[in-house]
Amino acid sequence: MKQINCPNCCKANTKRTMSLDCSLLYTPKIQMTRPTPEMVDKEIKTLTAQLSVLQRREDDFARVVEDMVRLQNSIRAEREALSSQLTELESQKQPVNWLPSELLIEIFLIRAEDESADLAVGLPYNPAPVLISHVCRKWRELALATWRLWSFISYRTPQWKARPLFVFLERSGNSPITFNFIASPASPPSDQDIPALEEEERTTSERIVDVLKPQSHRVRSFTFECGFAKSMEEVLKAISQPYRGFHKLESLDLALAALDPTFEGTQLLTYDALSVGSPGDEATVLKHLRLQQLPLTVVPSYLVRTIRTLELSYPPKKSQSTRRHHFALKMSHLIELLRHAPQLHELSMIGVTPVWDVVAKVPTDGQLSQSTIEPRHLKVVSTFELPQLTRLEWKCAYHRDIFPFMSLVILPELERWDLLVAQCPTKRYDVTQFRGNHIHDQDSFIRAEPLSTVLTLHALKELNVSCQNEESLGYSLRQFIFPSLTKLDITFVGQHLRKEATLPSLSRLESIFRDPRLPLLTHLTISNFDIMAGHGRTMLGYMPNLLSLTLGACTGVNVVLDALAEAYGTAKRPGVYPRSCGVRVCPRLEELGLWSCTDFDFKMLWSTVYTRSVALDDDGEPDYDLFEAEVVASAVLGRTIRPLKKMRNTKSQQHADTGPHAASGSSRSTLIPIEEALRPSRITCLQIEDCPQISEHEALSLERWGTVVMYR
Repeated sequence: MKQINCPNCCKANTKRTMSLDCSLLYTPKIQMTRPTPEMVDKEIKTLTAQLSVLQRREDDFARVVEDMVRLQNSIRAEREALSSQLTELESQKQPVNWLPSELLIEIFLIRAEDESADLAVGLPYNPAPVLISHVCRKWRELALATWRLWSFISYRTPQWKARPLFVFLERSGNSPITFNFIASPASPPSDQDIPALEEEERTTSERIVDVLKPQSHRVRSFTFECGFAKSMEEVLKAISQPYRGFHKLESLDLALAALDPTFEGTQLLTYDALSVGSPGDEATVLKHLRLQQLPLTVVPSYLVRTIRTLELSYPPKKSQSTRRHHFALKMSHLIELLRHAPQLHELSMIGVTPVWDVVAKVPTDGQLSQSTIEPRHLKVVSTFELPQLTRLEWKCAYHRDIFPFMSLVILPELERWDLLVAQCPTKRYDVTQFRGNHIHDQDSFIRAEPLSTVLTLHALKELNVSCQNEESLGYSLRQFIFPSLTKLDITFVGQHLRKEATLPSLSRLESIFRDPRLPLLTHLTISNFDIMAGHGRTMLGYMPNLLSLTLGACTGVNVVLDALAEAYGTAKRPGVYPRSCGVRVCPRLEELGLWSCTDFDFKMLWSTVYTRSVALDDDGEPDYDLFEAEVVASAVLGRTIRPLKKMRNTKSQQHADTGPHAASGSSRSTLIPIEEALRPSRITCLQIEDCPQISEHEALSLERWGTVVMYR
């Protein structure tokens, strides 16, 4: 080992070997050579070349990655396109996807407008648009792009929830709004819950009105059904004030759902006449108005001027007495409302049994009759006209109210009358509530003289009468004449009120109508009646032009079929076998319907169809010589019948008799010409439903006479 001197531990001029510790602390000096500029430039040049190569390689990789990403995106797009095509092809298996978008939108609108389903009960929105938008992507795009779909706004809960209402208003854009509010609690409230529910419903109605104020110019239809009068008062304030902007409202439906509601704490019963008001700058366009259990004076008169359809609904009460803070419909209010509706086309009154606080104005030598002056607190009214009214529906009417009301209203264009006569209550709780025209009742409080003893409805063509008491038919219609009647439907609906299990007997037409002759009648329907023996031929004898006869759930059907099968007579000619020919009644009858009738037999039905079929000879051709009217009539009557000479101006006379405003004593006769009696029309259609005594084989056997049989 080479020895070196340690400068730290060795003394001067002393030789010693360096220890291990000293060797670690001592580093010998190495002499470094300094690079020349040429060497540095060369090294820089080398490094620069290497960096350039790496940069080119990185750029190449970037291009490769970019190409791969582009290829990946193209592959992804192609895959999505193929998937979309596959989904489209799969959807084509469903027929609903064959429909174009325009037709789908119309279907969506129909579904959104129909709120009859129970799905919307208790929801603060219309569920139809929401469900449609969650079916598939295509339907959602169509739903969100169709403003009208979200314009059918429904609110069916008394609880206030603002978000659904604002969402529907936003998505409906500028389309007209149809708003329905129906506050229907899930269960009937107890007496303790009523104050809380009333306050909750009132608060909700106020907030709804506040939300709709900015959009009031878009509201076309407004339905508000609540359980408390205080909630309705807030809505009426908004609608009755024109500056709120509901001037484009076309349909208004206001209803109180509670039976016999109380109006305590409101001002709705304080009005005794329709408020005049002012429509403002914009004219009203209201066409439909419905009021349920509301005073008729709550609607301003300017809204009523343009209505075309009016519906008044007042469900029957358990008690006829009027309690404090409860509403009682007055005839004076009804007359006033109708006077302000000259454009009315259809009038529907359900349960309208008004308190008669009016008397008719009957002039006698320029003065009022004594009966119209007493008592003083009654209002004297005169007749008024509804020139455009074509349909009248009156359900649950008392027979004492019918003629007095119809005498006050002139209806020159009335074509259809639907009438349901309710059974009058046997006990009166207040003499001031006597209804109807009681001039012959000495104990009656109101003794108004009738305007006339008979009322002629010249234009009436269709009459549908239902009654809960068979005797009320005559009481209700005895003072009317129907010269132009073509359709008549008589139905008994009071079986639940009868103590007997049998059906009531149908009265003779002479007891129902003042003039039983119905020469223009073509369609007759009788339901739930017993037709007594002998009444069938008498009744049908007044209807020479009858084309269709329907008997539903009736007894005594054999009486009617026997009258229809009765032959005009028996023709006896030399060399010809005597045979029956012609009919006695209804020679033009073509349709016969029997449903739920169980007391007739097939033999009588067969006789009716056979008698009215065209007789055929042995070759299957009609034997017209046998049915020459003069020949057969002479053979039946036993003397020669010569045709009468034709009268002049026959056409003009017939035209005068068939006009809609013909005189009440029409000169049309119910006699049947011999030509029609001997050549009756074939029964072309026979409908038999729920008649178990007639088998299908028996019914179809009647088709051999040229009759189309429908057996169910």
